[in-house]
Amino acid sequence: MFSKLVKHEFRATARIIPFVYLVTIFLALVHVITAKLNLGAVSKISLVLMVLMCFAQVAIAFVLVIWRYYKNLYSPEGYLTHTLPVHPSQLLWSKLLVGFIWTALSYLVGAVVFVGVMMADFFKSADQLAEISKIYHAFLAQTGLDKYEAAMWIFVIGMMLLSIVLLLTEAYFAITVGNLSKLHSLGIGGPILVYFAEYISLQIVATVATLFIPLGIRITSSGNELLGFKLVTQNMFSQISTNFNSAGASGAGTDSGIIGIAYYILIPFIMVGLLCWTARIITRHTSVK
Repeated sequence: MFSKLVKHEFRATARIIPFVYLVTIFLALVHVITAKLNLGAVSKISLVLMVLMCFAQVAIAFVLVIWRYYKNLYSPEGYLTHTLPVHPSQLLWSKLLVGFIWTALSYLVGAVVFVGVMMADFFKSADQLAEISKIYHAFLAQTGLDKYEAAMWIFVIGMMLLSIVLLLTEAYFAITVGNLSKLHSLGIGGPILVYFAEYISLQIVATVATLFIPLGIRITSSGNELLGFKLVTQNMFSQISTNFNSAGASGAGTDSGIIGIAYYILIPFIMVGLLCWTARIITRHTSVK
């Protein structure tokens, strides 16, 4: 039954989202063609519209899946949804899966289109492309990340995907809590107030974790040049309290500071906690208006 829920959700959302992708791709093609024909004003306008669409398609996908969650579970349509012969928590997992796929795909399509257009523009001059590649590899070598390039990109992509799940989780949690019977009188204001309270709470947790939990990355430098990064069991607050004592031999590497990373370790636990809480509310305390 779970597969049927996912299939139905894909069908419902596929009526809109793929057409948004087509608009982005169309604008990219218009830009490439007009750039080849040296139509300056049209080329620039199409480029600006394409970039805007790359961001807009992510927002549209996110808003659509969030709206579907609210409409299916907490609008009058919810009376039918909650009679389906499935465990209530499966409604959450199916929508989370579909929402994640569409949002991640929106990022991917936007990135591919943008990079493709930039590459097409740079093909006019191979020297420009070579210069960008040179700057990129020089940065990796300067920071010591050239030895861990693959791991770096795995981490970056992993954090991006995790952030998508976290955003959906926060939104679903806010909608679920905001539609408890005690908050029905607030209408749409219930989920909005819950979301702001949730956002402020997570920001406080992030600040405390970043400043006070002893886990961070120490940045070392010499003059204006970065030398590398080192994982340390020291927090940012202790580094700030010492006023960045940089006394040392001339020309030697110095501390440029510590970046706290403890919050990023906590994100998966926060996400799992919110999801379990949301599933519990859906299962035991759902109240359709």
